[in-house]
Amino acid sequence: MSRFSLPRRHDPYWEVDGPTARRARRRERTVASVAFAVAVMAVAGAALAWSFELGVAAAIGVRLGLSIS
Repeated sequence: MSRFSLPRRHDPYWEVDGPTARRARRRERTVASVAFAVAVMAVAGAALAWSFELGVAAAIGVRLGLSIS
């Protein structure tokens, strides 16, 4: 059976590894997830900023008013 045919939900050696290795693996997965979320938010923020800069947001009715007094 191909390894691409079924999604691998867990590590087969999870029980063999010690608690330190499991903790490190959990931490790596958490850090990777947070980094991915931050990257997605950065891309979305850049797209939003460019939509204001290019006037696309104003064309669809979103106004950005910065009052500097």
